[in-house]
Amino acid sequence: STISSTHAKVTLEPLERGFGHTLGNALRRILLSSMPGCAVTEVEIEGVLHEYSTKEGVQEDILEILLNLKGLAVRVAEGKDEVFITLNKSGSGPVVAGDITHDGDVEIANPEHVICHLTDDN
Repeated sequence: STISSTHAKVTLEPLERGFGHTLGNALRRILLSSMPGCAVTEVEIEGVLHEYSTKEGVQEDILEILLNLKGLAVRVAEGKDEVFITLNKSGSGPVVAGDITHDGDVEIANPEHVICHLTDDN
């Protein structure tokens, strides 16, 4: 059954003892190898040297921001191997995926995904 446009739930039963792990691992490998997709591979944050830093005016630390970026669902136009996206925001409040600026080759599938929260002292 479909949970959402990006998630589905599949139930297979009954299975012999231990066969679920065998079947599950094989199915996972097949699905992951045949699914097209893209992910954030590099992040550059002005004034940040490494992932264990903090950024003034941002509630989350850099490592948490990077983990939140990992949850970003992005669709890239066919034929594109690499794209660059930019995020600039000021003022206090949440920073969401919909705040990302990009060209027509990119679509943010989950624009409500929270990346971090800006505080008043940014």
